[in-house]
Amino acid sequence: MHEREEPEGYEGEVTVAVEGAEPRTARAALAARFDPLAGSVIWSGRVAVAVGPRTRLELTTPHGSSVAEATESDPWGNTRLRGVGRPPFPVGLLDVGA
Repeated sequence: MHEREEPEGYEGEVTVAVEGAEPRTARAALAARFDPLAGSVIWSGRVAVAVGPRTRLELTTPHGSSVAEATESDPWGNTRLRGVGRPPFPVGLLDVGA
């Protein structure tokens, strides 16, 4: 039986860029996991900015940048998001031997 791996993540400051707006700094909590059915890394989380669903966001951390799509807003004004592929933070599965 396989042990279930815990998602890898990042919590801290990010720069959020949305087309047509000045980039801004916000707090984010992000996690990544490998989805064997999709065959890729899926990452998701929340960022302390308010944007509408389906808005494309570019998130930059000290480790890199990646694009995600807003999925919904929470009652506290944060935006939930989802990205596919390399996230803007280190993930052991992707960074083996790097």
